[in-house]
Amino acid sequence: MKHPVNLDNAKWLGREFLKIFHSPVGVAGGFLDALRGWKFSRSWLRFWFHLPSFALLIGVYLIFGFSTFSRDDARLHRFSVESQKKCETKTLEAICNERRGEDFFKMFGIASSEMNKIKTPPTSDLTKRYVELLSKRVLGIRPRDQEAHYRLGLIYSITGELEAAEAELSNLASGKFEEFPPANAWMAKELLKRKVAGVEVPFQDLLSHLEKASKWKDVDFRLISLYARMLDESGETLQAIAAIKKGAVTRPELNLELARFYLKIGSREELKTAAALAEDVFLKRLNSPHEQESDRLAVAEARKMTNRLEQAAEVLTEGLRNKSSGPATSGPATNRELSEIQRLIYVKSIRTTVKGEYEADISLLEKVVDTDPSNPNISYEIANLLPRKIKPTKKLLEALKQQVESGITNAPAYSLLADGYFAFGNMKEAIRNWEFVLIQEPNHIPTMNNLALVLAKLSDTHVDRSLSLLNKALALSPANAELLDSLGDVYLIAKKPKEAINKYELAIRNDPSRLGTQKKLLGVYQLQGMHEMAKTLSTEIEKKELAKAEEELTLREKSQEK
Repeated sequence: MKHPVNLDNAKWLGREFLKIFHSPVGVAGGFLDALRGWKFSRSWLRFWFHLPSFALLIGVYLIFGFSTFSRDDARLHRFSVESQKKCETKTLEAICNERRGEDFFKMFGIASSEMNKIKTPPTSDLTKRYVELLSKRVLGIRPRDQEAHYRLGLIYSITGELEAAEAELSNLASGKFEEFPPANAWMAKELLKRKVAGVEVPFQDLLSHLEKASKWKDVDFRLISLYARMLDESGETLQAIAAIKKGAVTRPELNLELARFYLKIGSREELKTAAALAEDVFLKRLNSPHEQESDRLAVAEARKMTNRLEQAAEVLTEGLRNKSSGPATSGPATNRELSEIQRLIYVKSIRTTVKGEYEADISLLEKVVDTDPSNPNISYEIANLLPRKIKPTKKLLEALKQQVESGITNAPAYSLLADGYFAFGNMKEAIRNWEFVLIQEPNHIPTMNNLALVLAKLSDTHVDRSLSLLNKALALSPANAELLDSLGDVYLIAKKPKEAINKYELAIRNDPSRLGTQKKLLGVYQLQGMHEMAKTLSTEIEKKELAKAEEELTLREKSQEK
């Protein structure tokens, strides 16, 4: 039996056409209904009417459906391209680094030769906000887009919204979506910045971020250097060297850091190789439009590590010469490093004569003064002339005076000056310089000991200060026999023999070889009428003196035989 075609087919066709806009399942269901209708009606006319209609519907649906998906992809692509065109990710990274500061790298021993800065183009606030808007639109379509999260975090960091920046970048750094080393690099720098500001930062967290950041091929190579140094501090020196070697494959500048490690562990051959590779990298930049001060400093350091001091000085001197004729590629850091290298050359000139006297090329030390009069090691070297009985020139004495007046003299230099003045009997200047040492290094035990003794011997009005200095030093070094001996001396000056006896006995107990302390103790025993103890101690002293005399005689005889 044949069924006539009526308006129901047209209505049904209209309904099915509308379904394609919201329900692909409805289209499939409609097609199954048509097959079911043909099965029961066996109406070929109806079947052939439905089939092209369904083919049309399915075709329209597929075209519409794919165009919907492709529209999202096209929008994503357009937003991403537009965002990068307005401001590239590398530019955002560079601006972010500049805004957050670079000085904290210096706090961790990163050499000035590594302080290259990326020159960033000016970027308006409007551009930043537009990039922020585009990143948010990308995330509206694809919420797990790592690049969009990263760019949004950098924008927040640049505009000072650090909480929002950390929220974005800490999620990325945690691996919430997938591993994303650039975010770890940002987090590492943020933790370092906090550490420099005095905030306690978990060592393992910082180490973990640095480790993940080192996997990024475009990572700031200073972070790899810092990662290696932290590994070294935790006893993983070999692992640190391995990390530097891996990074040096793509960032050859890291060979300089590698050379430092080899110098530290005493691997001479590896040091030469790494230093040569580093020198080649930085030499290529010299006398080019891209030359920076750090490049010459790096070349000089590579040469200094391999004991080529004259060549190291030569490359820095050339930089200072070029400063007057071309772009400024040398500054205070170059002067300071050159003066240090010249100082090392001067130290090499110090010799001992056959008579046991010292001699040195003083003109080399004067060169150090000419290059950088503010180098605090100058006063140390000048002060060192006193115990060596080498007469400083008028120029050197003037330089020393200026450094002392400017307060740039370092603690070891003040200590040497104090010892020198003490040896010449100038107690006033000796005390003055020991006081300078304690200003710079309040816990310097030898200085506290020397100053306490001299003050107490000058006047008993200084006894309280002397006792305070010695007790502070003993708190730092409780078993120090020298300090206990000095404390005994001060108690004697303060007319407290019992306390003096106690300290002398403790000093001898901690160091039985102290013959001088035993003689002091013997004197106090005798003054206090402790005759039995004095007799016993006297016998011990005689035995030690006899043994010492026999030892000296044996040494003289052996020396004569040779």
